[in-house]
Amino acid sequence: MKIIGVDAATWDVIKPHRDELPNFDRLMKECDYKTLTVDEKPKSAAVWTSIFTGKTQAEHGHQDFIVDDELQRRSDIDAEFVWEKLDDRIDVRVLQVPAVAPPLNWNTDYEPEGFGLSSDPEELEQDMNQLLEKSKQVLGDDPDLFAVVFMQLDRISHFYWGDDIVLEFYRKMDDALGELLEYYDFDSDEPLIVLSDHGFAEHGEGTSPNTTGRDTKGRNQGRPPRGCGSHGQQPRHRRVPRPRRRRQEDT
Repeated sequence: MKIIGVDAATWDVIKPHRDELPNFDRLMKECDYKTLTVDEKPKSAAVWTSIFTGKTQAEHGHQDFIVDDELQRRSDIDAEFVWEKLDDRIDVRVLQVPAVAPPLNWNTDYEPEGFGLSSDPEELEQDMNQLLEKSKQVLGDDPDLFAVVFMQLDRISHFYWGDDIVLEFYRKMDDALGELLEYYDFDSDEPLIVLSDHGFAEHGEGTSPNTTGRDTKGRNQGRPPRGCGSHGQQPRHRRVPRPRRRRQEDT
């Protein structure tokens, strides 16, 4: 099973530019996709925790990266992540799930420069490429469950929403997605999920999701405007699951 997270990906950029994003376009043609909505503003830490634990925010108790001026850690999350549940049965590898800061890894040795929190486009591109190369290295081992989350679209959208560089980074993410999909057989019954925790919109546009387990979505309207960003809609692609096997030690 392969799970590829693209933090802050929004249909408002993807759908109007499908001809420039061939790998997103392929997923939309060959896989099921949908948008789910909830009523409250999403917080990435809580949403990613819900996605990878299957629990609501009320159940896992994780609100944000910082609570009461305290940086939250894995021990502050009252839930078991899917990779922790499966680790004694199958080979599970996880890269950069931003439930806490720095992001969570499992059975992998990875640490980006500056924890991937830069706002500089060149550094963000370097972060994306570094994570892509590490992902390809891990996929080369053919783990039973692989999950990775790319956060660069979220960073670039927060700082440059409405500028041309946002679409430029969608193109870069599409290229990275294409390289990862080379490790996936579309004719197989192996499950593939591509998802985001939220989308993006100018302040005042759209509804935003809170945590509702594995299917946490939001919605926004219109094309990407200039101005500050808030969270909106997200895409997801999936295939029918197939059980597999094996285990590897935590590092």
